[in-house]
Amino acid sequence: MHMLPLCLLSGLLLICFVLIVCRNERHVPFCCKEDDTAPQKGSYRRLMYVGLFILVILVIVTRTPLWPAALVCVLAAVAAADRRLFAKVDYVLLSTFLCFFVFSSSVARNPQIGGFLERSVAGNEYWWAIGLSQLISNVPATIVLYPFSRNFAGLIYGADTAGLCSLIGSLASVINFRIYVRDYPGNGKAFLKTFTLISWAFFLLVVIPGLLLSRWDFFS
Repeated sequence: MHMLPLCLLSGLLLICFVLIVCRNERHVPFCCKEDDTAPQKGSYRRLMYVGLFILVILVIVTRTPLWPAALVCVLAAVAAADRRLFAKVDYVLLSTFLCFFVFSSSVARNPQIGGFLERSVAGNEYWWAIGLSQLISNVPATIVLYPFSRNFAGLIYGADTAGLCSLIGSLASVINFRIYVRDYPGNGKAFLKTFTLISWAFFLLVVIPGLLLSRWDFFS
């Protein structure tokens, strides 16, 4: 509910954008290349993946200390039912994310950095979240800034808005880019150019509303 105003504004802008860009292309053909090497997934596999997804969500929501057991369950289930899936994992991307999170969890422990953030972040969470996200992405940036924040609405809105500045601003955008260049290896620069122009257009439209909403008392 706290994020609902910005979500509604962003959704409205997205709908308007799609209607304007695709106004002359109401029927766009879509095709998906079949992977002949992939095993046919029956209904039991679908149920298994749904169950694993629910398990992961419950682990995140409950913050249970038993998450290693859940991780073992996921890996064991995939290994038993669809082991060829491990060969398709983007381990480079996973390693990048791991480095981001390791850096995030350790950087604030440095006395000099921690002292600087202690003096600088409180009261400026919105702009700090946007700026730091362009270096280490929004989720790791939130981990770094959280201990030094007083206005959690500013932190959340800043992290959300940060994804519109650059590709690195959001982990989701990095994933999208990796998927795109895998299927269209020669179009990476074109993707980045288009993505950056559209992202900044949206950023300029939501950055001020996001700032105003970030002053809304998080606990009210």
